[in-house]
Amino acid sequence: MIITLLSDFGSFYPAQMKGVILSRLQGKSGNIAGKITFVDIAHDIPAQDVRAGAFALLSTVRFFPPGTIHIAVVDPGVGTARRSLVVESGGQMFAGPDNGLLIPAARSLGRPVAYEITPHPGASSTFHGRDVFAPAAALIAAGQPPASLGPRVRPVDLDFGEAKKTAHGLEATIIYVDRFGNLILNLQRLPAQDMMLKGVRLKRVRTYAEGRRIEPLITLGSHGFAEIAINQGNASEAFCLKAQDRIELEEI
Repeated sequence: MIITLLSDFGSFYPAQMKGVILSRLQGKSGNIAGKITFVDIAHDIPAQDVRAGAFALLSTVRFFPPGTIHIAVVDPGVGTARRSLVVESGGQMFAGPDNGLLIPAARSLGRPVAYEITPHPGASSTFHGRDVFAPAAALIAAGQPPASLGPRVRPVDLDFGEAKKTAHGLEATIIYVDRFGNLILNLQRLPAQDMMLKGVRLKRVRTYAEGRRIEPLITLGSHGFAEIAINQGNASEAFCLKAQDRIELEEI
């Protein structure tokens, strides 16, 4: 049984979530606790950046087998009226807040079905990852069907949108900036030619190394989205752009 974790928590909070899961499963028949494999997708998602978390989860879940449980927590609304969810899609399960975080990934696997989790009265109002989502994941790992955790609901959606054709090229949105400063766009194909951004030519390439050092590039990333990069440089800094910025790519 694989359980993944993704959050903006940083260091020690994810360990508490794992401890809760293992404690809940300790002593269950079949030694379930001993068969759990935890995989940390990331805990350095930018704080409160739901869209960044959603992109990271979307980019990752397709590499896991059916039966995997994903706990994702980027939750600026923790403790408010926002719902807590378990979502089932394509044979994988997700637990997390109802703020759109889970939906792009779940939708990529199939047709998501969501159920609301009712937090128990003693749950912390600031740490649902530990007190709501981890216990829900433990119940599912022990064989409890997601539908037994609460009523079926329609989840909050999150959509990255699609780049649009314009008279001079493309209008796109930056959906994620990775640690290299690459600008990942809501464009799931590579333009057929070099493009211009802010008057600077972007060389269309298959690999980063096809460009000269510090040359601006556009390529199709391993996640399936077009990205603007600078070979051995940082495109985000060079173009003064960040996630959620809209850009105009001009055809040459």
